[in-house]
Amino acid sequence: MKKIFALGFLALSSLAARAEYEQVNLTVFGMDCAPCAHAIHVSMKGIQGVSTVDVDLNTGLVSIKLAPGNSAAMRQFNEAVEKNGFTHKDANVIVRGQLSGSAQAPFLEVTGTRNRYALTPLAAGTDISGLLGKTVLIDGVLPQSGKGKVSETLRYETVVEAK
Repeated sequence: MKKIFALGFLALSSLAARAEYEQVNLTVFGMDCAPCAHAIHVSMKGIQGVSTVDVDLNTGLVSIKLAPGNSAAMRQFNEAVEKNGFTHKDANVIVRGQLSGSAQAPFLEVTGTRNRYALTPLAAGTDISGLLGKTVLIDGVLPQSGKGKVSETLRYETVVEAK
């Protein structure tokens, strides 16, 4: 019985340590008709791990919520926009990952993907040094990148230890 409990605990703890994107909000330019919005919706829903997609044609905002334990990568969201002939701007993200590096040069490692971001604060005076080595939840902005590329920097608004 103890072995079964221990195995169950290990399985749950490995799930808790997994990192992923929880939400991605992209502004898409050039999307000016219902078929355009539908194409973006279908492309985003085709990414494994996406649970819901809302497309607002008036504002160009595409809101993507992801299922727990997903391994979707930011590159996939950017490619879904680009393959439909549109341009994406900054992306607001909520992402879970491992904080590494140093207090002067922190990085976020998004496990399950190859995404690794240098972190910079949106507001001065934010100290995240006490979270180094821990799994964190970050709310921030990935700046617009060139076609076929993903920003290497994540500007964070908040960083909290993941529960």
